[in-house]
Amino acid sequence: MVIHALTTGHVRVKHKFLFPSAGARRQLDLFLADAWSDPLPIHCWAIEHDGRVVLVDSGETATARNVPFARFEVMREQELPAALKAVDLSLDDVAKVVLTHHHGDHVDGLVHVRAPVLIGEAELRFVASAFPRVMRRILRQPLPPGFAPQPFALDAGRFGEFPHSRALTDDGRIVAVATPGHTPGHISVICVDDSGRHVMLAGDVTDSLEQLHARRADAIGPDPKAHVATLETVLAHCAKHATVYLPSHDPQSAARLAGSITVA
Repeated sequence: MVIHALTTGHVRVKHKFLFPSAGARRQLDLFLADAWSDPLPIHCWAIEHDGRVVLVDSGETATARNVPFARFEVMREQELPAALKAVDLSLDDVAKVVLTHHHGDHVDGLVHVRAPVLIGEAELRFVASAFPRVMRRILRQPLPPGFAPQPFALDAGRFGEFPHSRALTDDGRIVAVATPGHTPGHISVICVDDSGRHVMLAGDVTDSLEQLHARRADAIGPDPKAHVATLETVLAHCAKHATVYLPSHDPQSAARLAGSITVA
């Protein structure tokens, strides 16, 4: 198994996005003046395994619109086709795409994809509900044209410390697990590498490893308590299984992947 970090540009976010206030100010602060972060990577992931390539998320495109709390820095030559070419892969190699959640910086690259696209059924239900539909309109963040992923259920029971899971390959070495918080239907993908380590492609479970250790809910998720419960589950899993933890926007994720650095 080989896992590649694909970088499809960068994003700057407000300080209060990364370190939100408690209580009523948690989301309000996103729309107020604030300092901006350094550029953060927009990663998606290509997994080469058993003669196939599974893509986890699809990254961002140069057409991304800024929102009050995020400024995108994506050039056309950084989009998914070029990111795959940089690791000697192409769109034709991709057998399927698994989405961690529906936000644009994880799904907009689907405009390039011809392979089947999968998403957790809980996330697809959330996509169709009133609040995210209204927010997509207000923020001018439409879903990509032709967005019609196939839903799958996390109906295979426990995987490690995660109570809900679904194997994505016949050998069970690529597994989707429920990680609600950033969105209610958010999932992560865990790969069991050739050394038996768990490589957790964590989407937006957190923005960084530091946030995981701090057990800090983000400013986006609708239910901070549910988010913190997920972080506790992730940490419990890491305590029992050597796990390389890879959030999509952590500047250190690519280095941790390259060095197989597990969560202490």
